[in-house]
Amino acid sequence: MTKHQLTHTFFVAGTVVVLAGLALFAVTDRQDTMVIQSEASQPTQDRSASVGALIGGLEARLADHPEDAKGWVLLARSHDHLGNDAKAWNAYSRARDLGMSDAALELKLAANMVGALDQ
Repeated sequence: MTKHQLTHTFFVAGTVVVLAGLALFAVTDRQDTMVIQSEASQPTQDRSASVGALIGGLEARLADHPEDAKGWVLLARSHDHLGNDAKAWNAYSRARDLGMSDAALELKLAANMVGALDQ
């Protein structure tokens, strides 16, 4: 194989790889967009009901495994998502007692509690 043929082969192979990557990106990006759009179009009450159902299951699991610090953080985030500040703070406090911390969540919950005291 001559140097020119080898260069041409590498150029064609490289072009195929780049085009395949772009096609894969286009397909996965379109799928992600469709998932985001379907989630965004889901009514808020349906999403809240879904989170509420997940909270029930998580609370049941934590009743059996109260030492699961990550579970307590997840429960705190879930309650925070629904605006249940007191329940979120209680769950986060339990996670902190177990050695788990989340600075962003703690700041948000503290700000919510301070805001509630000011009213």
